[in-house]
Amino acid sequence: MSKAVKQKALAMLDQMKTKRSEVPEFLEYLAHELPEVFIHHQEDKHFAMHYAALPEKVKVLICLAACAALGEEEMIRSYLIAGQDHGATEEELLQAILLARFVKASTVLRDGTRAIMMQKENKSVL
Repeated sequence: MSKAVKQKALAMLDQMKTKRSEVPEFLEYLAHELPEVFIHHQEDKHFAMHYAALPEKVKVLICLAACAALGEEEMIRSYLIAGQDHGATEEELLQAILLARFVKASTVLRDGTRAIMMQKENKSVL
């Protein structure tokens, strides 16, 4: 690993710390121990968060909802903090979580209903 790569990673980490009230522990680790991975991850994040016209707060709320639907507790916490850092209200944060709950519940309802329909038709559940 080159010294320039390490310096770039640490500079990116420092910049992140000026924008976020808390940086996830795994990102701190990556910046110090695997700076190439950290840089690539941050560049991907920058692309995703700045592509097209959705406001950054909305993108953070979408990420929060996705993490909630996936059950990723550490990432939920991280995006709750990011949402607050981007000016999201508690009501907006809760709305994102409620939307995730609805989507997740809909998939459970769909899968369960399909299983019942298949069993009723004397077909395999799988």
